Amino acid sequence: MSSPNILLTRIDNRLVHGQVGVTWTSTIGANLLVVVDDVVANDDIQQKLMGITAETYGFGIRFFTIEKTINVIGKAAPHQKIFPDLPYATNGT
Repeated sequence: MSSPNILLTRIDNRLVHGQVGVTWTSTIGANLLVVVDDVVANDDIQQKLMGITAETYGFGIRFFTIEKTINVIGKAAPHQKIFPDLPYATNGT
């Protein structure tokens, strides 16, 4: 199994907004933004709002819990240029 093509990891409690869509994602050449957040992964309204930014600027977006991200990130296709976006960093406690 190859390593996922993670271009940059962003930690910011604002998650996805216009600056992420316009500046960060396009500058690093990402084509997939992964929002890693247990709350957002289960909130259709927040997903739809963040999805508007992704759709507007032409990149894919996925919403995963922390656990699911750990389980699936290694299965990413080589063509996926991934930009994980997390609301906070944790030491696992």
